[in-house]
Amino acid sequence: MKKAACFAVLFFTLLGAKAQVPDKSWWTFSYPSSKSAGKSLIDLRYLNEHFAGQNGFIQLSRDGNSFVNGTGKAIRFWGCNGGSLAGGFDDKKLDSLARFLAKMGVNIIRYHAAINPHGKNTKVTDVDITEARNIWRCVAAMKKQGIYTVISPFWPANGHMGGWIPKEWGIDGYSGKDDLWAVLFFSDRLKEGYKAWVKYLYTTANPYTKVALKDEPAVAVIQVENEDSPFFWTMNNIKPALAKTIGAQFSKWLKDKYGPQPDIKDTMTLQPIYNMTLPPRGDDKSRLHDQVEFYAVRQRSFYDEMVRYYRDTLGCRQLINGNNWHTASQSRLLDLERWTNSGAEVIAVNKYFDPQHKGPNAGWRVDPGDFYGAPSALKNPADLPTNIKHVAGHPMMVTESGWNLPNKYQTEGALLVAAYGGLTGLDAFFWFTPTATDFSQQPYFTFLNIQGQHPLNRWSTSTPGEIGMFPANALIQRLGYVKEANAVQEQRTMKSMLNRDVPAIFEEQSFDPNRDFITTNNKDRGQLSPLTFLTGGVTAGYAGKSDAVKLAANLKQLINLKESTVTSVTNEEQLDYKKGIFILNTPRAKAVAGFLNTRRLFSLNGVTIQSTNEYATIELVSMDGLSIDRSKKLLLQVGTIFRPTGWGEEPTVLTEGKKQQPGFRITNTGKMPWLGMSAVGSIILKSKSIKKAVQLDAAGYPVRSLDLQLLAGSVSLKLPADAYYILLEN
Repeated sequence: MKKAACFAVLFFTLLGAKAQVPDKSWWTFSYPSSKSAGKSLIDLRYLNEHFAGQNGFIQLSRDGNSFVNGTGKAIRFWGCNGGSLAGGFDDKKLDSLARFLAKMGVNIIRYHAAINPHGKNTKVTDVDITEARNIWRCVAAMKKQGIYTVISPFWPANGHMGGWIPKEWGIDGYSGKDDLWAVLFFSDRLKEGYKAWVKYLYTTANPYTKVALKDEPAVAVIQVENEDSPFFWTMNNIKPALAKTIGAQFSKWLKDKYGPQPDIKDTMTLQPIYNMTLPPRGDDKSRLHDQVEFYAVRQRSFYDEMVRYYRDTLGCRQLINGNNWHTASQSRLLDLERWTNSGAEVIAVNKYFDPQHKGPNAGWRVDPGDFYGAPSALKNPADLPTNIKHVAGHPMMVTESGWNLPNKYQTEGALLVAAYGGLTGLDAFFWFTPTATDFSQQPYFTFLNIQGQHPLNRWSTSTPGEIGMFPANALIQRLGYVKEANAVQEQRTMKSMLNRDVPAIFEEQSFDPNRDFITTNNKDRGQLSPLTFLTGGVTAGYAGKSDAVKLAANLKQLINLKESTVTSVTNEEQLDYKKGIFILNTPRAKAVAGFLNTRRLFSLNGVTIQSTNEYATIELVSMDGLSIDRSKKLLLQVGTIFRPTGWGEEPTVLTEGKKQQPGFRITNTGKMPWLGMSAVGSIILKSKSIKKAVQLDAAGYPVRSLDLQLLAGSVSLKLPADAYYILLEN
């Protein structure tokens, strides 16, 4: 990860004593190094096919909105990134990672790679053979565990990692460590190289399976490239030589459209991206509107060409996604960006929940002295990664996401993704990113020592609060335990998108420390509140005769601004974003999450949960597909706050210009093992089937039997302090 850009002058004003120091109210998290005889009691490997692609290639549903397997059966994906670990993992470790992920409920992984050649004495059409072999290794290892792969073979930012662009490539103005933002859209030379790279990758027989990737049904989706767009801020940083090339292409496009005009020069001067984020002006003579259209048409034609190349020239049978990025203005440019990608079957976006982490190296690590705001998505629901406007006729994937460290409220993440992802019809979600074969035993950069401490890897998902919350929520997402329902259907015209009109509803932009250079909130306001995304699915079509919005429900009845609550159209999800409490109430899944001590008692149709925890996520999920009152096998999953041993923080205020933000200064990044805040509470459920309760360790093996109180038609269980996984069964 590239280091974050320098942020504004930062000073801290201490507000009080240090944060709570772990004591007897915390328990030590451990993952057993040796497993007991027999099978883990919550092993979800059975949900996957015997091998990925067993039933053929992943395809589109009849309406195009979702995925089905080769037999036409609907399939949703619970996934993670991390395929690139193949570069550092031998075959044994890679197999261990695949087995662990399948056990945790994962059925898809994304290999985020760069198969371009590196360094001097290379041609642009050469291939990084080692990386190609790692992709093949990963596909083979994951396939054996029923895990599909999405391949993303190119990221323009890789230029900073070793300086891999020699002048011999002939990319005018670019060499050494230069990033290649937007070059692929406008440079025939780089496009020639890209086609050569993926031709080798997809048409060469995989030495580990003997099948070329183009014919490999275990590869679910091809992603053309990662995180690039001419509608993003990086367009302002292109080299003068590329700007000249684009200016000449723009000139030709204008002449083709309008014929000779006095103001159309042979090389047009490009307007900065900032101008595209502003409201259009009727007296604008700068041809800005034309430049917006030129960028859109150019990007659309590029992705359309890539679809034809993969499918018709290479013979690839997989579904294809163009890109996964956001824009400099979500309100004015994002729909246009999505239109440029809609010639491919699948739409995607990278979208994280920002921990409001600030520090000199915040793009890749957590240092002592860093600031973070400690937000919970339950109190900041407009920032949820699942708040996405889907494109009608296309499956939707979130290809990178997470509640990244140092976020202390990680355990809410998986539940909110499963609940709101199910509600809105999200087809695939990828957590970024595993850093170990199971739980990370060393999430620190031990080669660095700062004030006697080691920096923490901010991007690891291999934590008790994140990957540890997969099992219950993989069941919810993959087995459809949440009803899908649409709340808004929007139609947009090409005219309004090119005019950069603000749509009725748009996605808020989550902040990426490595890519977003302007952090001010979008001042535009749509007709509909961003809270609308919590009521049901929001879809957009781009072939409307006029801009129009169709509502499936009375949003004023679902969004109560006075009480600060939002209810889904299905009545299965309820959020109190003032108190920070979320409730999921479906026949096969019940859950509460957030600052539970502000309410303490929760009645959920046959299940009562009581807790005085400052913060916790408590879930009860059917493992046999039956409703909870009839199920003979239930998973009770509990997550609180997890922190490294010795973690220290103190309240402070971050001042950036005129803005002041309360949060915490990290005084100690701690060390392993992880500590979990003790659970305090109980659960009662109406059931005549459940007869016993068994506490499991982090690997899903029995630790001890718990005292389950059998009542008349009900059972009651007091949560042990170190509750994590508990199996309730007949």
